[in-house]
Amino acid sequence: MMKLYNRFKKNIKYFSLVLGVSLVSCSDDYLDVGAYGTPVLSNFYQTETDAEQGLIAAYSPLREMYGTENFLASTSNDLLFGDIGTDDILKGGARSNDGPQLFDKEIFNMTTSNTAIEAVWKVCYKGILYANLVLDKVPDIEFTDADYQKQILAEARFLRAYYYFDLVNSFGGVPLVDKPLETGEYVVPRSTQEEIYTFIEDDLKVAIEDLPSRFDQGTAYLGHADKGAALGMMMRVSLYQNKMGQVKTYGDQLLAMPYVLQDYSTLFNNVGEWNSGSVFEINFSSNANKLGTLMPRMMTPRSIGGIGFGQIKQELIDAYEPNDPRLEASFYQLADGGYGTTWYNRKYAWAPYSDYEIPTTGGFGNSANNVRVLRLADVYLMYAEAVYSTDPTTAIEYVNKVRKRARESGGSTVGIPADLPTTLTGDDLRDAIYKERRLELAGEGFRYHDLIRTGRAEAVLGSSGFVTNKYEIMPIPLSQVLLSQGVLTQNNY
Repeated sequence: MMKLYNRFKKNIKYFSLVLGVSLVSCSDDYLDVGAYGTPVLSNFYQTETDAEQGLIAAYSPLREMYGTENFLASTSNDLLFGDIGTDDILKGGARSNDGPQLFDKEIFNMTTSNTAIEAVWKVCYKGILYANLVLDKVPDIEFTDADYQKQILAEARFLRAYYYFDLVNSFGGVPLVDKPLETGEYVVPRSTQEEIYTFIEDDLKVAIEDLPSRFDQGTAYLGHADKGAALGMMMRVSLYQNKMGQVKTYGDQLLAMPYVLQDYSTLFNNVGEWNSGSVFEINFSSNANKLGTLMPRMMTPRSIGGIGFGQIKQELIDAYEPNDPRLEASFYQLADGGYGTTWYNRKYAWAPYSDYEIPTTGGFGNSANNVRVLRLADVYLMYAEAVYSTDPTTAIEYVNKVRKRARESGGSTVGIPADLPTTLTGDDLRDAIYKERRLELAGEGFRYHDLIRTGRAEAVLGSSGFVTNKYEIMPIPLSQVLLSQGVLTQNNY
């Protein structure tokens, strides 16, 4: 299966640099060069190829948040930093102070100088810059195929929405930058959370309208955002705002597409990449340096070459019914002797705990595992949550699709988990959906956000130090407040 970053590996590094702030320009005459630090944007974005390569750069921060070139960023995503401190995930590592930026999250002692939050801020705004450049420059390029031009612009819209969604969930209202900034425009005050969400939705609406479905494209398209990814992201954005009618509206469109659930035991293996139940993934490859993901090394026990972060708490293990096939498909147990539990996340693992081989190129941190961003089961459960109070029969139907697939995983015949009773309604049905999300999506970076958006965080995490009206969002990085000369107001920290 051809991967996006494998296809363009010759261009990724170069065009991540081309779109930087200070670069050297060049021409056919090697003596005819601009002054050091002169931007080359005036010489770029002239052709369709330029537009394609600019779009590749806009995808690059997706990879950076989980990849090999930015170790700090790869500890700062929702798979690790996001869910550490919940009832599902323990920091782990060699000892309690191994990865202090993660330990601060675990004990709810966040500060404005935490390096993880700064990484999230910088990587997301880098992605926004690159997407803004595409959206600003590509409309002026003459294309032989106008639909292809619209597709590139729509992918940039999706990416900008993706980065802003990460920011708004991390920090609340943030500076809204919708174009490349000129000198003297760099200090931008915070917009409100509502304004950021509106901006995200507007971008996703364009993406939904103009993107093709991956089912109508060849395998070379896999890794690009498509219509299904935009619909699924709009469902998630709506869910986090409690816009349940909107979740249903966009869910109806996505569910009309030819997605099909696949065997749970295969989903996080190489053979499960871009299966018919996959809505969006971030592609990685281990056949060249710097194209892999650090996540398996982060989560693998130290005794077998990993770092041992993101360990699984016993509370999550105990939440599964005995013989639920998802337990074995999601986690494995290995005594390690470090700080934490003995349970590890199989969803981002090497052989023998998955069919991904230990990388032999670029070091242990250069793994080929794709990061699964949106899955069909998540779509089903979002949809069920949106309609449970108005149409409990349909809500139960979609939860039971997830449970049926779970109990048949790996050819299991034990009949667990059984279908939800058709008589469930009200809070009992809602709570069953909440629990199903926890079990189905465990270790995928959703638990913290789910607890916050449903108002359960203090009840579940209060004994661990969670404080309402504080830890729902993170502090604005102190470095950014200082750079803004105080224009950026701080959160409750």
